[in-house]
Amino acid sequence: MNIPWLTVVLAVPLGGSLLLQLIPRGAATVLKAFTIAATLATAILVWVLVATMSGTRVSPGALGFHYEEIHTWIPAIGAGYHLGLDGISAWILALNAGVFLLGALIVSRRSTDRLKLFCGLLLLTETMTAGVLLSVDLLLFYLFWEGMLIPLYFVLANYGNENRGRATLKFVIYTVAGSLLMLLAIIALGVASGRSSFDLTALLGGPLSRTPVVIPGLNITTFTPEQWAFLAFAAAFAIKIPIVPFHTWLPDLYESAPVPVLVFFAGLVSKLGAYGFIRFGLTLFPDAINTFKWLLAALAVLSIIYGALMALSQTDLKRIVAYSSLSHLGFIALGIFTLTTNGVNGAVIQIVNHGIIIAALFIIVGIVEERTGTRDIRELSGLEKRMPWLYALFLVATLAGLGMPGMNSFAGEFSIMLGAFQLHPVYAVLAGVGVVLACWYMLRLHQGLMHDPPQPRTEGVRDMRLSQGLVLLPLTALMVLLGVFPRPVGDIARPSVEQTVVVANSPHTSTAVTNAGAP
Repeated sequence: MNIPWLTVVLAVPLGGSLLLQLIPRGAATVLKAFTIAATLATAILVWVLVATMSGTRVSPGALGFHYEEIHTWIPAIGAGYHLGLDGISAWILALNAGVFLLGALIVSRRSTDRLKLFCGLLLLTETMTAGVLLSVDLLLFYLFWEGMLIPLYFVLANYGNENRGRATLKFVIYTVAGSLLMLLAIIALGVASGRSSFDLTALLGGPLSRTPVVIPGLNITTFTPEQWAFLAFAAAFAIKIPIVPFHTWLPDLYESAPVPVLVFFAGLVSKLGAYGFIRFGLTLFPDAINTFKWLLAALAVLSIIYGALMALSQTDLKRIVAYSSLSHLGFIALGIFTLTTNGVNGAVIQIVNHGIIIAALFIIVGIVEERTGTRDIRELSGLEKRMPWLYALFLVATLAGLGMPGMNSFAGEFSIMLGAFQLHPVYAVLAGVGVVLACWYMLRLHQGLMHDPPQPRTEGVRDMRLSQGLVLLPLTALMVLLGVFPRPVGDIARPSVEQTVVVANSPHTSTAVTNAGAP
């Protein structure tokens, strides 16, 4: 029908953010209802696009898109307005719509001051994150990538506990530093292409030289221009995921931020670094990614084990969940750096699965804190009899978080482990240690809250409200559904993943990884 659906996906939350300013500040019910309506409309549109992808024609080229929009933007510098939706970005975009809808559903005037400001920032952030997932032109991608930081800064700096200022500043400094390096690399790619274009499809395979740079006068050989550019992109994406040692902003920020923010921040924003590696790192720098994959995979394994050990050592519920998230994000990173179809496809599946699980866990933490007034696990126990409905839903989330077969995270982790074994069995064995540790800290968390003898703080605690149960129930249902039937995510993503892996393992390098035995 010649309707620019991808632009509409961006326009709905952006327009909602602007129209929201016409509603009086004191009309809290209207503000929340309007925000829910805007996020719900976006979610319905995105889910319809994903559901109808199989019936659309794929655009020609090394990276085929099911939906695509191309327009001239700034012809003087070769920047274009190029949006695309393929199997890799489809389910992540659906996750994006879902977590922002959840954020709108659970926010309330009672728990959030200046509700109008919060709702406006939430909708603006959704626009920016959707733009990151849809952009094919590098300058357009960078615009949304940096633009996302503006509403995030205000929402993180204005909402949360007394430590939010320091935590937000650390996050912003990390992110801006990585983004500046990426911008320099984008400029280098555009200049080196000689085509006056920043479009990913025109830059595939990498236009930068693969000849090592020699420092004049010192006779010192350094990395190639392509490798330098890849490292600049990798820094920006590794900070956002984050990967150890770029992770130090994460636990402080997660501890200080309120639950409605964490639902979309932990559920989606931290996954954008992983998406960036898949979309741009693997396709623009095939030689560089094959050179550094061993180191990056080792850092991913380090993140898995370090995050799990730190989760075991924490007593604050938010920090336990934060470090568990770091460990699970390490699995996603490991799958990407295997450069195998199994590994990358498992990473895409796990991005969706982890977004569902982490959102549910933070909502549960918020309910426990609201009911008991504390997040210290040493003061919380014996909630099973006092909060039976929360106990049941928390049990499902616990089993999903530890990777129980039949739950959603198992399919993604299994595929990632296959890819890791194809890269080298040592990576798979070390990642397996992380699986064992995940069982330890997740069961410790569940047992500590639910089964140990009751503490004074848990006496007389009431179960969660019906509205909270109605938010958690669909998340736990998805954990089970995607556990027993993960094909909808994997089958849609796989063709695009295979194309991306072919580009990443192009003949430019002699270290290509075979993908034999892919299920």
